[in-house]
Amino acid sequence: MNARLAEMSWPAVAQAVADGATTVIWPLGATEQHGPHLPLGTDTFRAVALAERLAAQLPGVLIAPALPIGCSDEHSGFAGLLSLDHDTLARLIVDCARRMVAWGVRRLILLSAHGGNVRALALAAEQLAREWPSLQIWTPGDMTALGGALLAAAREEGITPESAGLHAGEAETSEMLHLHPQWVSMDQAVPGYTGDMEAIMPYLQGVGLQPVAPSGVLGDPREATAGRGDRYLAIQARTCRDQIEAGHFTVPVTTDSSASSESLPSPNLTDSLSVPRPPQGSGDEQ
Repeated sequence: MNARLAEMSWPAVAQAVADGATTVIWPLGATEQHGPHLPLGTDTFRAVALAERLAAQLPGVLIAPALPIGCSDEHSGFAGLLSLDHDTLARLIVDCARRMVAWGVRRLILLSAHGGNVRALALAAEQLAREWPSLQIWTPGDMTALGGALLAAAREEGITPESAGLHAGEAETSEMLHLHPQWVSMDQAVPGYTGDMEAIMPYLQGVGLQPVAPSGVLGDPREATAGRGDRYLAIQARTCRDQIEAGHFTVPVTTDSSASSESLPSPNLTDSLSVPRPPQGSGDEQ
């Protein structure tokens, strides 16, 4: 069965649902800088690849068209940025999910490959849980499980967490070398910030990525290989599958205590962050 909604007719979708395809995987990406060597659509390409790999491992699945714009304001200052506010993305997700429920979807997998979407996914999941308690919703949460699985695989390959990086480092570059090598410019690949990735997060959230890494890179992409990228994608898809099969359909906790009280509009379908000090050694390596 062709599982991609965009390539199916409405009778084909109706028949698939009648036959038990009541799970939709929705890949969520971003359009933002990924260093001087990777395309702006890197997270969207990765989300689509993970969705297709996950769909092959789960029964009764349809794949929604990827959403190529997310919450990416931490990349302000770099050319090409397209971004949404958190509540805007959350409303878009909720609006589409309401329509999905109307034609038979019972389980929604919000497969985001961009960490900046976490808060919006939490807002959307909480709203949908209130409106449609029978709808099972899965998100990657704060990305800890996926990130941990990837870093464990990297260590087995001799790649340090600092090189694998959080953004446009060895990990994402390897994945893109596997998926779309024609859009990877390894001759432009340079190391960016390679310090403590966990310690840098509060600063990134406060002032954005550009003051930390003017090249836009968190990590060192120079050791990237296509074969390693294939393995990274495989382990992340398996991690998602294992969580879903274990029944980990939980509504994630929002990153802002006030966010959980927000309520998004429910139509009748039947008719400023504080700025911390930068960690020592921030900035691109030369």
